Amino acid sequence: MANSVPSSLDKFFTQRDLFRGRCRQAWLWSVLATLLLLPLVVTIGLFAGLLVERGRLAVDLSRDELPRFVAVTGLSVAVDAQVSARVQAAGTDAGGEPQSKAPDEAVREDATIHFVNTESGILPAVWHSRGHWWGGALAWCFRRFDWLGSNVLATIALLLVGTMLATCRAACLARHRRECSRAALEAVAGPRKNLHRQVLRLGPEDLDGSGQSLASQLFSGESEEVRRGLATWIERETRCPLELACLALIVFSIQPMLAAQTVLLLGVVWYLLDTDHRNSEGQRSLAADRAAGEMRTLVEGFRTARLVRGLGLEQSEHDRFSLDLQRCHELAEQEDVATESVLHPKPLIVAFCGLIIGFLCYLFACKVFDFQGQLMSATGGMFVASIAFAIPSVRAILNRLTPRHVAALAAENIQRHLEQIPAVGQAVGAKFVQPLGTTLHFDAIKYRTTGGRLLLDGLDLKLAAGRTYALVSADPLEARALVSLLPRFIEPQSGRVFFDGEDIAWATLESLRAETVFVGADDPPLAGTVLDNLRGGNGEYTLQQATDAAKTSHAHNFIVKLFNGYETVLAGHGDSLDAGQRFRLALARAVLRNPAVLIIEEPRENLDEDTKSLLADAYDRICPNRTVLFLPGRLSTVKRSDDVIVLHEGRVAAIGPQSRLVSHSTIYRHWEYLNFNEYRSQE
Repeated sequence: MANSVPSSLDKFFTQRDLFRGRCRQAWLWSVLATLLLLPLVVTIGLFAGLLVERGRLAVDLSRDELPRFVAVTGLSVAVDAQVSARVQAAGTDAGGEPQSKAPDEAVREDATIHFVNTESGILPAVWHSRGHWWGGALAWCFRRFDWLGSNVLATIALLLVGTMLATCRAACLARHRRECSRAALEAVAGPRKNLHRQVLRLGPEDLDGSGQSLASQLFSGESEEVRRGLATWIERETRCPLELACLALIVFSIQPMLAAQTVLLLGVVWYLLDTDHRNSEGQRSLAADRAAGEMRTLVEGFRTARLVRGLGLEQSEHDRFSLDLQRCHELAEQEDVATESVLHPKPLIVAFCGLIIGFLCYLFACKVFDFQGQLMSATGGMFVASIAFAIPSVRAILNRLTPRHVAALAAENIQRHLEQIPAVGQAVGAKFVQPLGTTLHFDAIKYRTTGGRLLLDGLDLKLAAGRTYALVSADPLEARALVSLLPRFIEPQSGRVFFDGEDIAWATLESLRAETVFVGADDPPLAGTVLDNLRGGNGEYTLQQATDAAKTSHAHNFIVKLFNGYETVLAGHGDSLDAGQRFRLALARAVLRNPAVLIIEEPRENLDEDTKSLLADAYDRICPNRTVLFLPGRLSTVKRSDDVIVLHEGRVAAIGPQSRLVSHSTIYRHWEYLNFNEYRSQE
């Protein structure tokens, strides 16, 4: 059914999944809806027959047919009712003399009973349906329920039964669509979980946030397209074939030849209209592209206004513009004509299709007219109702692969992202790293992003442990890339990073990241309580330890003012906290782990004076006896650092205290002016 579509969707939802799980429930409700379709079509046919024939039945019953009529209808017919007899010549005797039967005996053998009933409800349909597969059930209902023999009561009964069947079928179809939607949700649940897992794997190396934006788009955009496309495809696959089989059973059991002719002629009509629509849509797209291109040309001409004015070419340019505008309007008119062709087929196609449908109606009428006598009004109503129900199902099943193709394209994008392999992995035989004690060494580091952008170009840098550093660069990604090497969020293409002479590439990620903590400027709180945020998933930390860490970063001040204090539940987006509070909470979480290397990226938002003073005091408590690297957002942080490291074009351009760099480093002065000049609100 879907061999021609890309295989990525099959990894999310296979053909086998169409017959298990929620899809089995969908099949069940589809079967129930199809079973309800059978009596609904019969009811529609009976109602049409009742309106046309008005319950009048006039039949001539032979002696052999009389018992069957009585058995089918349950009505008693008097033998002496309107009898017409004819006496035929009997055979000859042994001597060749013709002999005749007695008139009374001839009447009894060749009698024809003319039965007429002018108001018998559905009796005509019951008698004429005796040879069809539904005739037995219909005759049983007529014999069982007397009110079906009255025109008025039968009309009311058929309307009530039809309404009930239509309502039950609509409820089954609604439940069927719900199960299909749930099956599609279950199918995309796995890819969405994998997307989240992939974000956790690739997120640390996403320096500019483009990976997170892509993952967000895939999660909310492509995944939703997969869900909608799968739901529509599952709904069509589990409903349309059953409905078409049911309706085909009805129409071919009524009149096989007429059914074959109807299917063939309607197929020709569909082919003509579909071909015309496709051709018209292609012409419309071409006309729209031409009109849009001409419009872009006109708009681009506005850019020459200064040159035209300077050269005094206003009139000639305006004349040329008028000609181009006329051509643009002609193309727009062609687009309108093409759009009209898409909405309304060509008259010749409409006329030809009308002739085909008219001929089909003629064939149908011939079956209904008395001179043919092959199709009664009730069965004719069933035939027409079946065709009407079948048309939407045919259209749906012919287009069933369209939503699957859309879903497959979206699944291809998701799968391509999921197949990305993180650049950082734990080496075989890795060992626990010891806390940084003496020297941090970056040796010939070269790093290029996946997009090909060079951020670090053979960088060499040695830093003494236990000091405070501020990393600044005109391109913020350079400084972020350098500090991201320490917890191995990213891996250099060449070069090594040493902790006290030990290559961190051979350290276990768990031990390395326990001793190297990154505090991001835009890190939102985790979903959970304040205490859960401080513990960061490590339940070994006690409430007292978490409280002490919060006091160190001055987060305790606002935590105790929350509704439930440390048990206050925070949403993942952290809307209840301002930037300064979120930052102090992140600092407290890092302090609780007591790392040897602490990387602090300060927020860019403007902080109030109280928060600034609290942060200054928090730094005084946090920085001693550990190596701290700042990605500063405030000039006061730069000034309080022991050394400032200036990066430029992937290399170390200058290093030293701020007081010296401001006098001796042009690059630093330029960076400080860009970030902290008098026109900025930051200090």
